[in-house]
Amino acid sequence: MRKILSIVTTLVFFGFTTAIAEMGVGLTGNFASVETSGNQTLRDGGATTSATHDNDVTVPEIFVEIIGDRGAVGLAYIPAQELGSKSRSDSNATGDTGTYKAAAEVSGHVMLYADVNIAEYANQTFYLKGGIASAELTTQEDLNSGSTYSDETVLGATVGLGMKGDVGSNLYYKLDVTYTDYDDYRDTNSVGNTVTAETEITSGKISVGYKF
Repeated sequence: MRKILSIVTTLVFFGFTTAIAEMGVGLTGNFASVETSGNQTLRDGGATTSATHDNDVTVPEIFVEIIGDRGAVGLAYIPAQELGSKSRSDSNATGDTGTYKAAAEVSGHVMLYADVNIAEYANQTFYLKGGIASAELTTQEDLNSGSTYSDETVLGATVGLGMKGDVGSNLYYKLDVTYTDYDDYRDTNSVGNTVTAETEITSGKISVGYKF
């Protein structure tokens, strides 16, 4: 996470040094592969269970950006994105008998990003992308104890590679491939169960924007 964050900070810095030329707004289709891995330590006996869940989702995204000669700096917003769910049933003599379902979604996802131009070819511009994201992780678990885990704001760092080009006088397109690594989530509920989770998202994005 720290290495990715240092790369992102550098890219955002270079993005902010671009001369302002135009504003752009647009819509993005985000085709995301979400991988969430985590473990839960049960309240009695200290037994730990681990699981990994992969989930492919398509989510809409809106963006606004300042476009300059060296690249662009912008904000992207995703209303909500499911992280998937996992359930298990357990029967034992330690007091943990029952059905456990873990589910979560990311809502209010906002990312500050910079696209730094690196090459031009056949009227297309290639760029490196770096972003810093903030999102609300909302838990939606169903536990036999009736307890719940807390929602939490998590930070993420995004790196990627993209290509963009003009479509007519004001329209333009962007194609991005990105990787986002979020901070670990950790919480202990009211009955003493502890859960930790780590989420990584790999995305392919198709965007259409309007410059003015």
